[in-house]
Order: sequence, then structure tokens, then C-alpha cells
Amino acid sequence: MDVDLLRPGTVPISPDTVLWFEFLLDPNLLKSHLSKPNPEPSACELIEEFINVDTKQATSKPTSERIVDVDAPPSPPTPTPGPLQFTRKQLALKILALKVAATLHWNLDIFETKLPPQTQQHLMQDLVYMATDTNFAIPPQDVPVEMFHKPQAQFALTLYHRWVLRFPVKTALYSKSNKLPFVHVPGLQGDTAFSPLNQNFEKILRMCEASRIQSIRYLDSVLSYYETTLGRKDARKIKVPVREAFVHLTEDINDMNHNWNAGDTVISQYELAMQIHFDLCYNYFFYGQHDLAKQHILGCRENSNLLEKEVASYGYGPHKTVPWGEFYYASMTKDDILGYIRALNLGYEVLNEEPSLLQKLQESIANHYTGIIGILQADNLARVIPMVHRDVVELDIQGSASSGAFTVARDLLNRVAALNAVRYSLEGGIPSTHPDFLNKLKTSGIKFFDLLLWAMAPVLMSNLSEKDWENLRVFFLHLATSQYKLPIDRLDEYLKKYVGDASESIRRKLIPDEHLKEILNDPNNIDDENIDIPKELLTDDWETPDFDFKSVPELEMGRLKKRLIEASTADDVRMCLVKLAMMSPTSPLWKLSPSWKPPSSLVNALMALPRGFLQDFGYIVSGTARARLEAGYAKTALSLLSALEGEARSQLGGGSDPNLYRLCRQLSWEVLLLQVNVMLSEWPHHHINLTVLANKCKACIAVATSGDNVVPRPQVLEACWTCLLNACEWEVTGVSGGAGETSAALCAACFELQRGKGARKFPRALWDYALSVYSNGSNVPVKRTAAGMPAHSRDAPNAAAEARNAFNSFLTTLREPLAISVMMSLLARIHNLIINDNSLELNVEYTNLWPPNISNINNYNLKHVLESLTELLERSLRLYPYNTSWLRLYGDVEMAGGRWAAALRRYLCSLAANTWHFTKRAPDEGGIARRAARCCQALCAPTQAAALCQLPDEPDYTIAFKCLAEKTGNAADAMDGYYGCLWDGTLLEVGVALHARRGEGGRRARAVKAAGALELNANNSEDIQREAAAIRRARLLRALTNQYVV
Repeated sequence: MDVDLLRPGTVPISPDTVLWFEFLLDPNLLKSHLSKPNPEPSACELIEEFINVDTKQATSKPTSERIVDVDAPPSPPTPTPGPLQFTRKQLALKILALKVAATLHWNLDIFETKLPPQTQQHLMQDLVYMATDTNFAIPPQDVPVEMFHKPQAQFALTLYHRWVLRFPVKTALYSKSNKLPFVHVPGLQGDTAFSPLNQNFEKILRMCEASRIQSIRYLDSVLSYYETTLGRKDARKIKVPVREAFVHLTEDINDMNHNWNAGDTVISQYELAMQIHFDLCYNYFFYGQHDLAKQHILGCRENSNLLEKEVASYGYGPHKTVPWGEFYYASMTKDDILGYIRALNLGYEVLNEEPSLLQKLQESIANHYTGIIGILQADNLARVIPMVHRDVVELDIQGSASSGAFTVARDLLNRVAALNAVRYSLEGGIPSTHPDFLNKLKTSGIKFFDLLLWAMAPVLMSNLSEKDWENLRVFFLHLATSQYKLPIDRLDEYLKKYVGDASESIRRKLIPDEHLKEILNDPNNIDDENIDIPKELLTDDWETPDFDFKSVPELEMGRLKKRLIEASTADDVRMCLVKLAMMSPTSPLWKLSPSWKPPSSLVNALMALPRGFLQDFGYIVSGTARARLEAGYAKTALSLLSALEGEARSQLGGGSDPNLYRLCRQLSWEVLLLQVNVMLSEWPHHHINLTVLANKCKACIAVATSGDNVVPRPQVLEACWTCLLNACEWEVTGVSGGAGETSAALCAACFELQRGKGARKFPRALWDYALSVYSNGSNVPVKRTAAGMPAHSRDAPNAAAEARNAFNSFLTTLREPLAISVMMSLLARIHNLIINDNSLELNVEYTNLWPPNISNINNYNLKHVLESLTELLERSLRLYPYNTSWLRLYGDVEMAGGRWAAALRRYLCSLAANTWHFTKRAPDEGGIARRAARCCQALCAPTQAAALCQLPDEPDYTIAFKCLAEKTGNAADAMDGYYGCLWDGTLLEVGVALHARRGEGGRRARAVKAAGALELNANNSEDIQREAAAIRRARLLRALTNQYVV
């Protein structure tokens, strides 16, 4: 179990246990306790306990009111603000904590390392409270002049402002070195937690960041105060408060009268200025203000030199030299000062030091790798830069060159890679464990090998140890025996190019003669050009001259039949049939493959032909064409049937064979069907003349209604009506039943809309048919045979499903925008009448031209209507993606289905397409904005909904006020981020009032700033106000588009 020696009652008390109240009763106990070699509890534990012990009592008030929250709402001014009152017990404990801090020489490094953030702040504030004679429980922003000239007050305020500057830096360093746990412990974090999860930590951090400028200003004034005396012979002395300076409270003492003159601990103004300069440099360096950091580190260096001279003359207590690390006040070391001097590139100017190779490397990186080659060459000799830094440089150059961030020399990357490979080999690496090196070698080949020897030349000419030669020897042996073909036999020639006459001796050290001979004689290393390849492998003629081949007719016929089955063009089929006819003229070849299944009309016509070439050719080609059509290759099927039609007409010629004539007519209709399918599949980029195709379709439909004995099949007639519908040939007289009934009814509706005479109303044929499709009862459309006779089904549910599938298949053939809009209006009208809810109605053109009511609405399936409409919208928007009316309708459909995010995305797409990406207003923007706001409400984004309520001509204040009043815990949007998108003054005023009521000071300030924009002033002209509204409207809609669409 945990034992707290400072809290009574947790464990049985032993004679050695020291309780916290004993320090209150015995003034000498604290001194004797801290004089021990290793006091337990330690000094910092005592400070923490003395400051926090009172807050642990159940009846005590927390002291969190001393933590200034810069985001808190400004409180109304009071006539006589009273100072924060402390009990005598609290004051006594604070004095004890300050006594302990004095024994630590007010070392902020110790406080920041071992004390929690809130304890640090309380300790600093308590010192100011005592030093200012209880005038300021919280240090003031502006220090009175008389207070500044009091030594103890100046000392306390200087220490406090030093802590303010150091705290954010220490926080950042702590968060980098200590990762937060992935598992969040439920409940509030304790005050001892040095993490963002601590409820007081964030307030302290924001307070320090907000007070940074005031603290810098105060410390600069302290430096100015003392630097005016730099020319004096003797430096000023500053009194450091010691333990005895803080008078112990007893039951007989009512007032605190501290003895600030107690003790003889004084420091020189040089020590104080040195520490202040260092802390300012520390802060400026963290915030990236390097010029100011340089000024203060030079000031720190100057004061340290003056302090050294002073200590050499007068000493420092018992020390005759500067006691770095043992000052009475300063806490930095000499190495800390030198480190910042070098980090700020002042080493050469101040210390007369040549920069190290690592520093030169960093400077080269900052200057776009200027001089990087020379630095890496020098490091190959010195080997002081860690290899990881060199690898990172190589990767950075590669990334910068590929991204075009800046221009580098063409071979810079390869030279850097070669130099890194040399350093890698000197450290005992081998090529197989360096994949980047192998990639470069594989890509550049001999050129990279030449660069490698260039990079290695200075190293080979230097004074290498036996271990280095062994590492290089192993590296080269691995390289020579690798899979890459390198000119090892010319190694002496390459070396002589870079090392001169010493090439032979160096080569023998790298690869001895016996190893080189063995490598060169290895069969794996023989050049490909010198390989003896057998002549049999150089030709495909492997037939022996004395072997007589005899053709086997059965094998040849089998090969031709296989080729016939695999044929994909009419010419291939023709060639195979001709050859097979010569071998077996009586064999019916159309029976070879079961996959040849021509349409039934063609089968009857082909079977009526006499046995011969045309029957086989027609059956096989038409069957292959049907297979290609079902596989989605309508254009290939069309070419096959066109070839068959040409063959049939060439054989018919001027004859009068009725069977052949019937085949030609059926083929022409099948070709027409395929032409329509090709037109639909390639819409709108087809290359078919719609006028000619429509005339053919009209002729085909006329044949079907003329009572001729040879009529096209229903699928052909449906395709013809589909073609006329999409070709805008709507004046054709419709049919009352049979194939093409739906297309004909839609043609009539489009023709009625196109005429536009008087009070327009759509014909009821299409309306009645659509209602029957979505009916739950037995009133389903009658499925008819090819002759137009009704085909009754004994399974009513299956009949309804078949009718619905047939209707949905018809919807997939719609391509003309007006026809699509009319069909969408029909489905939307059916949905609106069934749902009978104004908030979920679907809005699209022409809905008012359909009948105003439906009888027995419970007999219709709303789900099937929405499914058909959704599929139609998906396909149509792929063809016409910028149709704003359809995009809005799609949003309405998504909203009706409860898919709020998808609906909002469609609404935003509609507005973006209709307004040139929100550069102007859309005609129906108000209605879309209301529906989009409703989606935002459903998505728990009330601030977005409130902002959208501004878009209608008359802002919807009812919904906007309700959204703004939504509790922040229930919202999922960034409330503050949308104040820049509000231009309605009423909404901004309501936002300010709500934040003030909730005590959200930071948000209230942002709302006030947004409302105070000059362009939103009500006295501005209408043009200025309109322009400000347009800018904020575009900003709002683009932000929503980035969130929900992109």
C-alpha cells in the first residue's frame, strides 16, 4: 500500500515519522530536517505538500481561482475588488514552502523538473504575494514604479516572469519526451499531472503564452536598469532571499513582517543579467526568433565574462573561480551557453571554432545542399557524421528531385549515394544489405560503378588501418560476385583513372590476384556475347530432314472444327466452313457448339433453307453475334450480323426465293436491334445517324401493324420505340398494348409537353401503367406474347416482380434529358402522393402535370418507387452530371430515405453546379438551403445549420436560434470556425449573448470580433453589405463542400 509520511492517520505512526503540522509548531524543525544528507521527504516533496495540504481537506476551498483563464468571459467591474483572502493556516504553510524553496537557491530547473505545474505557479505567486506585502495575490501585468525599486519585489517579479517564459518551452519538451498513454483513464486528471489532460494545465499554459509579451517587456526593463551601470567599477549587488528572511507565523503573531535583510547571500548584477539573458534566448530560440536569440546569448556571454573577471578578483563565496552549477541564483552551465552559441551559428565569430562536419552538413542542407559533396568526402576520411544523417540527406535529395521542390545537379544523387556506399563499406557493410545501393547499381550500371571508384579514391589514398582494408576487401568481393555484370577485369584501368600509378598495388589489396583469377574464370561471370549457344536454340526449325510427314484428314478436320468454334469474325468462320465443306460436305456444322443460339426468328428462317453453306454460316455467325451481345460487345455483334446480312442479300440477288427473302428481312431487323443497342451503349458519343435510324425504326413499327405474315419479334419493336423516344421522334402514334407500350406512352407524354397548348396535362396511359407496376394487389400489367395476346400467370407475386423488372429495364434505356425528366416527375409524383408529407416531398419539374390524387394509396409500395427513382438518377447523372434539377431531386430522395450526409452532398453539388462554384446565387437556393440545414441538424452540426438559415431571402430565424442554442456537448461541428461565415447581424448578436450566458469567453470574443467587421456595419451601403454577404456565403458553402463532398 502507498504510505504518505506527511499525512497523519494513514499508517501507525513510528518515532521517525515527521508530520506536516510539526513544522508549524517547531520553527527549527525545518532547518534540522533539510540539513540531513538525504532528507525524507525531500525538499520538493515538502513544497508540494505544504502548498497542497490545505486543498486536500474536505472543508477547504480550492485555490484554482488564482489560475487566470484567458478564455474566460470578462467579468463586470466591481467598485472595490477585494484581495484574495488566505487563512492563517494557509499563510503559515506558504511561508514554510518558501523557506524550502530558498534552500534550493530559487533554482527553476529543480522546480520545473520535480513540481507539478499548479504547484510551480502557486509557489511563484506566493513569493510575489509575500514580497509585495500581500498587495498582489496574482502578479500584476503593469508593475508600479515604487514596487519595481523594492529589491525583494523586483527579485520576486523577476523570478516569476522568468518562470512564465520557461514554462511553455518546458511543456513542449516534456510532451515530446513523454508520450501520452493510448488508454484514457476515466475521470478528471489530478493537479499533479503534467499533461494536457490535467484540467488546470491548459489554463496555466494559455496564461503563460498570453503573458509572454508582458514578461519579456518586464525582463528587458530589468536588464536596462542594470546595464546602465556596466561602466561602474563595482557591480551592483542583489540580495537573494534566504530561509531566515521569511518570518515563521505563530499563534502570537498576527501580521507578517518578513526580514528581507536577513542573511548575507548576495549576487552580482552580472549573474542576474546572465540568467535573464539566457532565459530570453531560451524562449526566443523555441519560438524561432533567432535574431533576438542571438542578441541575448551574446549578452549572456558578455555578462559571464564580466562575472569571471569579478570572481577572479573578489571570489564567489568559498570559490576562487566561477562555480558553474553551484551559483546562489543562476542555474545554467557553461556548456549550455556554448551550446546555444553553436546552435545559432555563432561558434566561429564568438568562440573562433571551426564548425564541425555535422554542422557543415546542416548548413549545406539549409542552403539547398551547396557543397555537400566536399563535406561527405571529408567525412569519409574523418567518419564523425552518424550514418543515419547521411542516409537522411540522400533520401531528402531523392525526394526533392522527384517532387521538383528545387533543381539539383543531374548526378548529385548518384554521387551522394556512392559516397554513402563508401562510408557504409568502411563500417563493415556489404552490398546485399544495402538495397538503395543495389537499386542505383541496377539502374545506372557501369556509370555508378565508375562513380563508386571515384568516391573511394580519396579513401584508398589515405592512411587506412588493416581493419579498414579488410572491410573494403569484403565489400568488393561481394560486389564482384553479385548478379550485376561489372567490369572486374578492367578494375585496374578504372582505378588508374582516379589513383594514378598506385592502382595496381591498391587493386591487390582490394582483390588479390588469386581471387581475381577465380572470379574471372567463373562460368557465371562469362560475358553473354561469348556464350556458345547450340544452333538448335537459334531456330524454330527442329524437324529432322529424314522424317516423312503424312497428313491425317481426321486430325486436320478436328483442328478446323476447333478453330471454327473459337472463330470471332465472319471471315474466320467463312474460311473454316469452306475447308470443312471440301472434306465433309454433308456434315451439319452448325451443331458443333451448344453456345451457338441464334434468336428464335432467325432459327426458323435458317432451318427453312436448304442444307448448305449459307445455313451453317448464318447459324454460326448469328449465334456468335448473340453471345457477343450478351457479353456486352454490341459493336462486335453488329459487325458479325452485318456480314451475315450482306452474304444473304448477295445470294438473294434479284431472285424470289421466299425463304431467303424472309431471312433477309429478319436479319435487317436484327441488325436494326443491334444498331439501337450500340447507340444506347455509346450515348452521347455514338457515331450513328439518328435520323436514318429513326426512319428505319418507323418502318419496322409500320410492318408490325400492317398485318404482314413476317413481323419483327417483340424485342426488336421495343428497341425501335426506345430509339424513337431518345431521338425525339415523339409524334408517332402509340400502341395500346404489346411490345413498346411503355415507350409509346412516354413518347405521347413528351409530345404533349412539347406542344404546350393551353392547360397542359400528361396523358393517363403512362400514369396508369406505372401505378399498376407498383401496386401490391393483383392489378399488375398483363404480360403479352409476341402476337399481342395476354399470357396469364398463375403466380401473381412473380407476375408483379416480372412487371417491375420489365419497367426498370425500360428505365435503363432512357437517354434523352426531357424524357428522363418526365419519367422522374412521374415517379416523384407517385412518391409524394403516397408519402403525404410536405417535409419529405420530392421536388422536380412537371410533377404538377400528373393527376393530383391516387385512390387506395395503401395498395402501393413506396420502397419500390424509391428504388426505381434512385437507379434512374444514378444512370442519368452519369450521362449528365451537371443537371442541377436532378442533383436536387437526388438529395430529396436521399433525405426521404434518412441518408442525411448523402442528401447534403447532393444539395451542395446542385448549388455548386448551378452557381459556378458559389460565385452567384441559384434561383432555388432558398429551398435547397432549408433542406440542407435540416440535414445538418440531423448530423449534429447545428452551427452549420444556423449559417445555412441565412441563405433564403427571408432568413429562417426560428431554426437558426434553435440551432445556436444547442448544447455544445450535443454538437459535432466546429462552432467557432463558422463565425467568419455569418453575415446576419441578428445571428451574430445571439451567438455573443449565448456564449456570454454559458461563460465561454474565448468563443464570445471570436463572435464579437466577427460581428465587429467593418463591412458588416448596418450603415454601409447596400452594395458593400451585399458584397460582404456574397463573400461569406461562398466561404460557407465551399467549406461545407470540402467537408461533405470532396
